[in-house]
Amino acid sequence: MREYVANGVQLGWLIDTKQQQVLIYRADGTISKHTDFSQPISGENVLPGFAFDLRLLLR
Repeated sequence: MREYVANGVQLGWLIDTKQQQVLIYRADGTISKHTDFSQPISGENVLPGFAFDLRLLLR
């Protein structure tokens, strides 16, 4: 994912359904972990208003 960001990607989600976690990579180099699959992840300022329901991946 760092290579994607280094080449211009503004926001990247690395989704691990087995561990039920998402690593969120941002253009400023920050990485955060989202571990609550009952809460959607957002498109932040890259895709304003977009939210992805992670529970859809657990079906």
